[in-house]
Amino acid sequence: MKPVDQFKVLIVEDDPFFLRVLQRRITSEGYQVLTAGDGREGMKAIVTFEPDLVVSDWMMPEVDGLELCQAVKTGLREAAPYFILLTAKGEISDKLLALETGADDYLTKPCDQGELMARVRAGARIVALTQDLRRTVADLKVANAALAASGPASGHGPSPDGITVCHSCQRISRPDGSWQDVRAYVASQTGSPPGQGTCPDCAAAGEMGGSSSAQAA
Repeated sequence: MKPVDQFKVLIVEDDPFFLRVLQRRITSEGYQVLTAGDGREGMKAIVTFEPDLVVSDWMMPEVDGLELCQAVKTGLREAAPYFILLTAKGEISDKLLALETGADDYLTKPCDQGELMARVRAGARIVALTQDLRRTVADLKVANAALAASGPASGHGPSPDGITVCHSCQRISRPDGSWQDVRAYVASQTGSPPGQGTCPDCAAAGEMGGSSSAQAA
């Protein structure tokens, strides 16, 4: 889980006094905090600061919190920050609208500071778990791709052409079920018969055999 001092929180609030209160409270918990005085500043801060969580007022001039939330969730999709919307609107229809627009949580002003911090900590846990899950999925995809690529070559899976080599006579089994001498198989694949030679291992084995015979004599 990401350490608290690496977790970024953006506060978007047009009331300077309430903005300072929120900033002091959230900073006291150890989070990195950046503030914005309205929705337009908040939009720019999301791009530059890349917060993990946003605490935003709903009622603001020009770009309000709901518009900010919708733009961020639509534009960034899975990379969008966790979004807590604060508002004096307490009707259930307002809460439903906020959540349906993309807000992850909703608090009615005036909100208790303890409850706000509980919501922030809960959001931080959700963000951390989501990030860990994405990393795990990405690691699994890489591992599966590596396994698929190395399977046939390592002998843990069938050849892509369905070829099997007999461990006794070294003949090759073709996909049609027939068995073919390895020299004939190479000729059929390359258009010419293979040349002859001795590999270093066999040459070394022959020299060792010759030395042993000479010593015995």
